[in-house]
Amino acid sequence: MSTKIIKVVFFFLIIGVGLYILRSGIVGTELNSLKSVSFNGSSSSNTFFNANTNTNTGSSGNNTATNNGTVNNTGGNATATINPADIPQGFTAGQLSPYFHQVRFGGVSYGGYGYYGTITLNAYGLSGTSTISVSGWQIKARHGGEFIPQAINVYDPSGLTPQTEIILKNGDTVFLYSSPGPFNLRINKCIGYIGVNNKTVPQLPQNCPYPDRSAAQNFTGACQNYVYSIGGCTQPNLSDPRIPFNDYSCRNYLANNFSYRSCFDAHAGDADFLTNQVWVWTGSNVIDQYHDQVQLLDKNGLVVDVYSY
Repeated sequence: MSTKIIKVVFFFLIIGVGLYILRSGIVGTELNSLKSVSFNGSSSSNTFFNANTNTNTGSSGNNTATNNGTVNNTGGNATATINPADIPQGFTAGQLSPYFHQVRFGGVSYGGYGYYGTITLNAYGLSGTSTISVSGWQIKARHGGEFIPQAINVYDPSGLTPQTEIILKNGDTVFLYSSPGPFNLRINKCIGYIGVNNKTVPQLPQNCPYPDRSAAQNFTGACQNYVYSIGGCTQPNLSDPRIPFNDYSCRNYLANNFSYRSCFDAHAGDADFLTNQVWVWTGSNVIDQYHDQVQLLDKNGLVVDVYSY
């Protein structure tokens, strides 16, 4: 075979091999594989070119910094969108609670000589029908601290109501008094009646609804005078000489209509029976008399609010 014929055959052989490679897709496969090189299990395009978020994960939740500058702090059933400008001075986003600013200090007062101190907490950051339990949260000051206890939600006339978690809805306020008290409770519209046998500082509100006095019109004039002289939340003194001794109808009326039980039975079903205030008596004053930085911490020790004075 001549050398010229051999060259022609070799030329067509090379062209055939080239066409086979192109049709088989080997070249395209190799090029595509270069595009999908991964680092730590993620494609290079996602890992290095779509870095739009920076997420720090901790045991208490996730703190995610977004492009608009806010921090989404999530944990449990709570989510707080935090503007970096709202982060208290000296703290970082990672130290903030998922409940950050859902409950805030309304005021802190040491009191004075012979006076009780007061710490006020306002739940003004909750949305809709959301609720939050603050029992077990901590009030932390420079020289001490205290935990928020439980309280009676609906005080039963039997006086045997157990204390439970303090559950707040939007608009609720907790008052923590440094004075001692017999128990902690949510204020209701009849609660002033129990102040007769349960002395507190400050005194329980004295704004009970008046009983129906129309029945008094059938009693003696002396009885009517006494009935109309009784203020709200006042339990009659049946030994008072102004009450006729032999006016049994009058005495029965006074005994059955001017008490916490009678008020409770008449108004416990009212939509406004329970108020938006919870009163707590701690018996101690943990804040400084002059200047302090007071922190409100959740159960995980994360910052809900800071108050300085």
